[in-house]
Amino acid sequence: MADQPHIRETGRRALVTGGGVRVGRSISLALGEAGYRVAIQFRTSQGDASATVRDLKRMGGRPLACRADLAEPEQITAMFEEVDRQFGGIDLLVNNAAIFPHSDPLAVSPSDWDTVFRINARAPFLCAQQAARRMGPGSSIVNIADTGADEAWGGYVPYVASKAAVVSITKGLARAWAPEIRVNAVAPGPVLLPEADSGEEAEREAAKRTVLGRLGTPQDVAQAVLFLDRAPYVTGEVIRVDGGHHLK
Repeated sequence: MADQPHIRETGRRALVTGGGVRVGRSISLALGEAGYRVAIQFRTSQGDASATVRDLKRMGGRPLACRADLAEPEQITAMFEEVDRQFGGIDLLVNNAAIFPHSDPLAVSPSDWDTVFRINARAPFLCAQQAARRMGPGSSIVNIADTGADEAWGGYVPYVASKAAVVSITKGLARAWAPEIRVNAVAPGPVLLPEADSGEEAEREAAKRTVLGRLGTPQDVAQAVLFLDRAPYVTGEVIRVDGGHHLK
C-alpha cells in the first residue's frame, strides 16, 4: 500500500461493523479506496482495527474506530451517536459482524442460541434502526448474510438460522424504508473457511463444490458491497458471492 495519500473523498460516509478483521477489513479498505469516509466497529480486536485505521490513513482517509459490544443495545446507540458527531451523518451501513460457533445441536443451550441471535440477527436490526434515523435519501444498508441461510449445516444450526433471519430482515426493511433507503445483502459462500475447517485439503474440497473451481476472496465480497451501494435501482436483493456453489 502506498504511503502517499491518494484518496479523493466522495463525501459518502460508511460504518462497517466488525470492520477491522477478515472480510470486514477488506470491506473497510475497499470503501476507503473508493473515497468513502469509514468508521470501523470493533469489540475486542482493537489491534486489528487500529491496523486497518492506519492503512486507511496511509491512503489519505479520515477513518474512525468505535469500540462497541453489539450485544448491548445502549452501546449500539452510543456508537451511532459518535459516528454522527465525527462524520455528521451516515450514508452506508454494512452489517458485517457475526459469530460462527460450531456446535452439536443436541448440546446447544438456550443461552447459546440467544448469544448467536443477539449478535447475528438482533444487532444488525438495531444498527439498521439507528442508521435509518440518521440517513437521508440515497442512503443504503448492506447486510452480510451467508449462503448457509438456505442450506443444511448440521454443525452450525443457530448460525445458519440467524443468517436466514438476516435475509428476512433485509427484505422487510427494504420494503419498509423505500424509496429513501435501499437495503440489500451479500451472501458469501466459500470465501474464508472457518478455522475448524481450515487447511489445504479442506480448501481443495470447498473449491470443488463451486462451478468456478476455486475459493473466493474477501475482496470479492467487498466488491459486491460496493456494487450494491452504487446500484440505485436495486433493493431487497441478496447477491450470492459463492463461485456458483449453489448450482452444484
